[in-house]
Formats: sequence, C-alpha cells, structure tokens
Amino acid sequence: MNENDIGLSEQEIYNAIDKTLNILENNYRYKFGKKIPFEEVFEMINDLYLLFNSYEQYTKKCGKIVIKRFIPLLDLLIKIDKTPSHSVNYHNILKYAYKLGARVSLEHYMVYREWEEKEKFFETRFKIMQGYIHFLDRIETDPHFELLIANMPSGYGKTYPEKISEAWSFGMDDTGAILSLCSNDTVVKGGSRTVINEIKSQPFGEVFPHLAYDDKDKNFFLKETDGDWKLKNCRLMSSYNATTTNSNVVGQRASKRIHIDDLYPNYKEAMNKNLNDEYYNNFHTVWKKRFIQEAKYHKVVVTGTLWSSDDFIARLIAWAKSRYNFEKHPKFPYTLIAKDSEGRIVCAIVQVPALDYETGESVCPELRSTAKVLEDKEAIEDYLFQTNFQQIPTDPETLFFSYNRIRTYEQIPPTDFTGAYAVIDATRKSGKDFFAMPIMKKVKNENINDYYLKDCLFTRTATKDMYMAIVDKIIEHHIILLVIESNVTSELKQNIEKILKEKGVGFCEIIEKYNTIPKPTRIENEKGTIKKLMVFPKKGMFGINTDMGKFMENLTLYNNAGSNSNDDAPDSLAMFSSEIIEENSQPQIAQPLMGIREYF
Repeated sequence: MNENDIGLSEQEIYNAIDKTLNILENNYRYKFGKKIPFEEVFEMINDLYLLFNSYEQYTKKCGKIVIKRFIPLLDLLIKIDKTPSHSVNYHNILKYAYKLGARVSLEHYMVYREWEEKEKFFETRFKIMQGYIHFLDRIETDPHFELLIANMPSGYGKTYPEKISEAWSFGMDDTGAILSLCSNDTVVKGGSRTVINEIKSQPFGEVFPHLAYDDKDKNFFLKETDGDWKLKNCRLMSSYNATTTNSNVVGQRASKRIHIDDLYPNYKEAMNKNLNDEYYNNFHTVWKKRFIQEAKYHKVVVTGTLWSSDDFIARLIAWAKSRYNFEKHPKFPYTLIAKDSEGRIVCAIVQVPALDYETGESVCPELRSTAKVLEDKEAIEDYLFQTNFQQIPTDPETLFFSYNRIRTYEQIPPTDFTGAYAVIDATRKSGKDFFAMPIMKKVKNENINDYYLKDCLFTRTATKDMYMAIVDKIIEHHIILLVIESNVTSELKQNIEKILKEKGVGFCEIIEKYNTIPKPTRIENEKGTIKKLMVFPKKGMFGINTDMGKFMENLTLYNNAGSNSNDDAPDSLAMFSSEIIEENSQPQIAQPLMGIREYF
C-alpha cells in the first residue's frame, strides 16, 4: 500500500496518525474520564496500521513517530487488553512497528532481527549492551560523534554487535566504505563474513527492502570475498576491507568508519611494550589516515578486552581523557561521554565489568553467573582479574597489598593477650565510601607482636545506623581499645559509650583521634607496618559479599596508580597501624599534679 491507496498526501497521513495517537494517548492518561472500550481501541489501532503502511515510505519521519509514540502505546495495550484476538493482532502490529523503527534505530533493529529467534543475543545482554548499541548507532547517524571505545571481558559479545551495526549502517547508506582491522586474520575475515550474512538475511531485507538480497541478482555484490567486497552502489573501490594490523593498508580507504578489534590474543602480548608502541603509533599515523580526503568526520570504533595498563586500549583511553573531560552517562551504565565546546557528544567509552562495581554481582547473570565469575577470580592473579574482567587497568607492582604481598592465615594461633583491638573510619552518610571497622587480635611472635584481622564491619551504611552493630562487635570480641577517627562525626563516641553503659559493659576504652594526614599519604606511611605486622585471612576464606570479603577485596585491589573507587580498607588499617600498633593513641592514665600533697 502507498500514498495513492488511501488518496492522502504526506501531511494528511501524518495529521491522521497524530490525531489518532493523541486520542489513544489521552485515553490512558491518569486523569482522563470514561475510557474508550477496547473494541473501539482495537479498530483505531488497525486504522493506525493502515496509515503507517502508507506513511512508511517517509522513512525517518515514520520511524521516529513509531519509536516515540506507537510502540509505547502498543506495549501498554498488550499489558492491559487481554482479549485473545486483540493480543495476537497487537503482537503482529508491534513486530511491524519495530520493523519501521529499525530503519532509523539500531536498538530496534537488534530487537527486530531476532524477533523469531528462540535464543536471543541482545535480549539477554540488554543491560550491559544498551549504551554500546546506542553509540554504535550514533557512529552512523550523528555526524559529530567520532570515537567509540568499548571493552568487556572475553566472551561477552563485544565484536558481534559491532558487525551487525556495520550491516545496519549499509542499510542506511550503501554508498560508503568500512575498514576493519584485527591482529588475527581468521577473526577479521570472519567478522567480514558476518556483515555479508547479515545483509543477505531475511530480517535485513524486510527492514531495508531496497537492499533485499536476491541470489539471482549477480550485481548485488560486484565482488565478494571475505576480505574484500563491494555493493553495487558503492562509490569507492570496495565497500569493505578486512585485514590484519600487520598488513599494508596504504591505498585502502574508508568513508563510514574504521573498526579496530582485539589486538591481543593474551596478556603476554599485551605486556609487550614495543608492540604497544607500534599499535599506538600506527593508530595515529597510519590507521586514522585511511579516511578519504573529503571525509569531514573520521569515525573510529575500537573494541577489545583490556589486558594491561599499557596496552593499546588503555593508552587510547588515556589519550582520549587527556583531550576531553568525561562524565558518566545519565542513562547508560558503565558508559562515559565527552562533549565538545558546543555541548555535542563526540566520544564515548563503554567499559563493562564482569562484576558490578557497587554490588559485586554479575552484570549479566544470564551470560555468566556471579559464582562462575568468582571462580575465575579465584583462579587468576588479582591484577589480571581487575584488568581483564573489571576493566580497571592494573599492574602487579601497583598493588601494594595483593595476596602474594601480605601475610595470611588459615587459623589464628592461641594468644596470651586478652581481648581485641579496633579502629573506626566512619562515614557521614551511606553512599560511595565505606564505614570501616577492622578488628584485630594481638599474638606474640618472638620479639614482636602480630595483629590478626579477625573480623570487621565494612559497609556503605551511614554511621548513625551502625551504633548497635558496633556495640555488638565490641561485646562479641571483647574489644578493649577502640580508636575512632573524629573527622566525620563527633557524637559517635558518646553514643557508643552510652549504649555500652546501659548494657553494663566497662572494659572498652574509646579514644577519639582527629586526623590531618591525607589518605594516600597515611597509607604510604604505614604500608610497611601493615605488611610486616598484620596477618590477614587466606584468599577465599570469606564470601565476596560478606563484610570481610568486601574488606579484603578493597585492601588487596588497592592500586597505587590511583585508580581506586575508594581506599577505606587500607586507610583504616593505616589508622590501626599508626594509632594502636605505633601507640599514637593511648588510654589516658591519670597523673598526680605537682604540689598536690601540699595543697591538701
């Protein structure tokens, strides 16, 4: 059906669509009066379907109104109208609406292409992929957006969506060219074949009927090999070049984008400084120069897994951050964006961790459960897990307190010392920082005393909500000396003493100490004592979501390079070292005043 089938002009069709949508949208607003019966709504939806059939030739206008208004309305009706015949029809129309939306939105294309599939790639990864898909869309549709860097753990599916987006971009404009680079010839040519297969697929032809593949059309591809192919409307030598990073790319040209993918097979190559230098220099001097001269915008997508703090992606991120000020995207998790002087987004960095930075849970349990990720974590070095799985560039030498650098125990030995010792590094309110209370047992070790971390409180709960938990720990472990850093809250000591008095507990001496030393400085000053005189539970003794598990993770992953979301565990231990081990905070013992006998 087209414009002539219903005898209306473009504006008349749009006005009819807008009027019908307004009626239905208002019908379901909260303060709207008597609702239109479902039967009448059903007829109006069918009328909209016919109108969109005639309007779909105006691709961009149609796609935008479908995404913004028609799909949300259909989603609502599917939820509230349980009439069986209506439901079937609504689902069919919804699929049609997604087809129209897919012509202007990569996200809607990703949904539409696997509509009939039992195992859906995008649906199971929606949370972690949404920002990535959004900016893959903008590489094609936003002229000012030029650089997308995406790194995720191996196996999370970072390359496949990029290849689907390349096929989609040819649906939007089949006259341009893409250059794809990878260190592995099989991988880069396999990605090229993925793009070809997508263009040949039925969903692609339905979304982009002008590029619907017909195997009888010998001119659909003017040439077709895995490494080099050309669509008939392409204005350059090739639509697609897929080659390795060590190949000579001089003479190859791109007008749409350059994709650089997975430059390292393993961490050993990623630690090769000479190779990293070569990749980084090639990016600036060779690869970026492959755009046609008339290309106003040079669009680059870089995907891969982070392997080291000096690998190509880490260097590229550092370079981007030296050029732009980045901020968190307000909608998409794990996504940073940079804007130019006119407020336009020009660069995005998507860094998906295996475990969420706040909760410690798997970011995509459908793909890999928390338990499975923790198995990986236990099997490899801490620095490699931080870098490869968590996308936090970490070198072995920057981890002051990694498990292989601290003393650990499986069981605390018997001790002649009574009670335990603790410090509190408090927070004013729940949020980013942790309330930290490490609890230590003192054990004689020849001529010195060791301090064993027996228990702790380590939580983002506000200090005012921790009073009873603190008292319980004091009683449980018979804490005889507690030092509280008083920078944050002055009433903590008084409240704890009040509760202890009410419970008849008098064995705990509580001292307030005001700290003026910055955290990194205090940690640096006390790191030697922490390593020498403190003993910690062996790796894996406590679950990652327990207070002790979180405390030990925060300690062992403390990065001297400064890339720490917080440093509350090592800082509280530095406080313990300074105030208790080095005895800078001592219980006050009454001393007789000079001349007191004479006074009396």
